[in-house]
Amino acid sequence: MPDVEQELDRLYALPLDEFTAARNDLVRRLTKAGRADAAAEVKKLAKPSVPVWTANQLARREPGEVRALLRSAEELRKAQERVLGGKGASDLQDRLAEQRRAVRALARLGRDVLGDEGRSASDAIVERIAKTLDAAALDEGARFQLRAGRLTEELEPPGFEALAGMTPARPRSKRAEAAKPKGGGVAEARRRVQETQREVRARVREAAQAESAAEQAESAAAEARRKARAARKRSDGAERALAEAEAALKKARD
Repeated sequence: MPDVEQELDRLYALPLDEFTAARNDLVRRLTKAGRADAAAEVKKLAKPSVPVWTANQLARREPGEVRALLRSAEELRKAQERVLGGKGASDLQDRLAEQRRAVRALARLGRDVLGDEGRSASDAIVERIAKTLDAAALDEGARFQLRAGRLTEELEPPGFEALAGMTPARPRSKRAEAAKPKGGGVAEARRRVQETQREVRARVREAAQAESAAEQAESAAAEARRKARAARKRSDGAERALAEAEAALKKARD
């Protein structure tokens, strides 16, 4: 009798073009074993998109990098919760940068995965891989799917409020409440939290713009390196042709 969990792990580890046939085979075997409910659930599984398949392969091929991404996502969540708790945003920028570095590192490895499979790794595909990795790491349920290499759909990173959970500051003790100045205390605290939230959103936007500029620069640098390699190849070819022509001329003179 098929072990469904083991079979699903095997299914999501397969080359993408083999997914549908393997899924249908598993459905047949489950049905034959009298497990109609499990067969029906497996039958619903859609073939992953290229970005989702790549993310799942990264979970298997680069588990250390995936763990680093998940750790950085957890630190980012904690930093944003501290901000919403009124504790300042001093390390939020660092946590955002760390998260984006971890995502970019994995997305670049995704290019290698696709290259190994003979698939195109366009900038658009890599961007979709990065978004799915980022979102999965920040989502409580999807992070387990990512770790297991069994994501089923592309994801979009959550907004600031969803990511931080809008966690309120911890209630004060009665002694602290008694010592709190009367009149406007709650309103003033709420105003400070709102100001901090606006500051955080501005920092998030700045970080996103900086990361976008960095990614564009990396893409431009990669294209420049490609052109340089092509130019060197043409130069080598021209030098060989010149050497052959000179040799032919010398032979003709002799």
